[in-house]
Amino acid sequence: MKTMKYLFAVIATLIAFTSCEEDGDKIYLQSLSGNELMASTSDVTLSPDAAQQIVLSFAWTDQTIAVSDENVGTAAKVVTNLEASLSEDFSGTVSRTETTSLSHAFTGAQLNTVANAIGATVGQPNAVWFRLGSATGTNIPSAYSNAVQVNVTPYEMDMHTGIILDASKNATGETLYSANADGIYSGFMTANAWENFYMREGNGIVWGNVGDDGGGTPFVLSSEPTQWNMWFPNAEGCFHVTVNTKEEEWSALHVSSLAVGGLADGDIAMTFDKTNGQWLATFTADAPGSRTITISGQGELFNASTGTDAGSATDIAFAMEGENLVLAETAGSVNVEVPQAGECTLRLNLSDPTNCTATVEAGSAEVPVAYPEMVDVQRWDGTSMVSMVQLQRTDAANGTYEGTYEGPYDKDDTEHYGFEFIADGVWYRADANDLTKLVTSSNELPKFTFAEADDNVASIKVEITVHLNTLTWEYEIISQETGEGGDGEETYPASLDVVCYPDGGNETAMTTLTLTDNEKGIYTGTYSGEYRNNINIIDRTNSKWYGCDPTDNSKLSSADDKWNIWFSASGTVTITVNLSEMTYSITETQTNN
Repeated sequence: MKTMKYLFAVIATLIAFTSCEEDGDKIYLQSLSGNELMASTSDVTLSPDAAQQIVLSFAWTDQTIAVSDENVGTAAKVVTNLEASLSEDFSGTVSRTETTSLSHAFTGAQLNTVANAIGATVGQPNAVWFRLGSATGTNIPSAYSNAVQVNVTPYEMDMHTGIILDASKNATGETLYSANADGIYSGFMTANAWENFYMREGNGIVWGNVGDDGGGTPFVLSSEPTQWNMWFPNAEGCFHVTVNTKEEEWSALHVSSLAVGGLADGDIAMTFDKTNGQWLATFTADAPGSRTITISGQGELFNASTGTDAGSATDIAFAMEGENLVLAETAGSVNVEVPQAGECTLRLNLSDPTNCTATVEAGSAEVPVAYPEMVDVQRWDGTSMVSMVQLQRTDAANGTYEGTYEGPYDKDDTEHYGFEFIADGVWYRADANDLTKLVTSSNELPKFTFAEADDNVASIKVEITVHLNTLTWEYEIISQETGEGGDGEETYPASLDVVCYPDGGNETAMTTLTLTDNEKGIYTGTYSGEYRNNINIIDRTNSKWYGCDPTDNSKLSSADDKWNIWFSASGTVTITVNLSEMTYSITETQTNN
């Protein structure tokens, strides 16, 4: 039946066409004329640093498809290509970029790709000609605009190397390698837990993690302006990183342990030298000469499937691939030369992604311990993590740090006054079984607090000491003040901010409450906006965030288990807060008719 309907449609079309022929009513699409093309500049010098920036723009006049009979419409569309060539008559290699608008902008990376594709010489100005070709169909000759010359100086695109960038997108000196220049880069990196980075390809494209537009999913890549940086999982040390720009995903294989066989009666555990990105093993050789060894270990693979909290257990092995030492499914034979009898050190150097090596040297080698200059103490202020104090290194050999915090403190508000230590990019919280010990942070672990502070403390001066060699800390309270003022009366801030978090998002200001009773701490203000829930009342002076008490919604609370405030009153409302009684009320404002 479908075939019959199709045949009828074809026949009907032919009859209609024949009728027009017989009546002499021939209708034609009129030929397009050339557009007028304009460029934003006549000289462009390209570099990887400007790869993501707009460097050249074109605009042109519109084209209207005309029909010989003005009473007849057409479904035909104009197909437009912006063409580029090194020859003014476009007789050489031509690059074509299809466009549907009246303008087109090239980023540095895009223009550099075009210039390289048409054979431009790297590092010197090239006269590149641009023109616009427009047609109403694929088999119809194009109408061309005027040709515009732009002098373009391209840069060399090394698609074998992925350059690692820091959070400010500056080169760190680390690189990944793509053997086939196919957009898949890999190599070993040394990183702290949660450390972040970007990667830049030879064409200038910078890759990071997908941002809010993609839900911020870990290990999913993006080159869009909305990208975030890529971040390592909750582990530190040696990682084998693969960045696959084709699949737009990346992975981090954490090398947690390695051992070498063939140098002694049993396997020898290797130690990671974080400073130099090398694995070391010291052993006693019975004689100099050639040895055949194996290197294997254990690790955890983190990728888009696992997320950042727990990787999948993975066996790790090395083998020779030609002259190169590479990761392999099973451990292969690796030949090394032992220089002497006695104490020697095997050094596995993974810092160069194109040339990983295993060598033996005479003597023992100690793994250097390099402690950072300072340890930061940070807490959550309701919007972001802020520094309370930076502890300075007082003992470089043992990693001891000291400093004094003096400022507001609320012992009961651990959400905003519980704190974490940050050392060399590693975040630490307290061991749940021993609050004097530092362990790598996770949301399940408690924050550090000054547990010996008075219950009603409002401000505190305390000396803090951290020992990174033993991952422990201690503190000594020098002085503390309660919420009582010098005359025995409570002192209150001049105002309170009322804010909301729409759909659990960023803080949005609603109104400010003014202190109207200094003795009782009573504040009032009005609000007429649309928000009616997810509300907090903030004492910015003392860094306190108030919600409502879960057991009595008319009471204020700054405890961790507080609820957000909500109300159902419509129109303009009056908000009243009484800090002396820790209560609040929200009432509709009466208006006079």
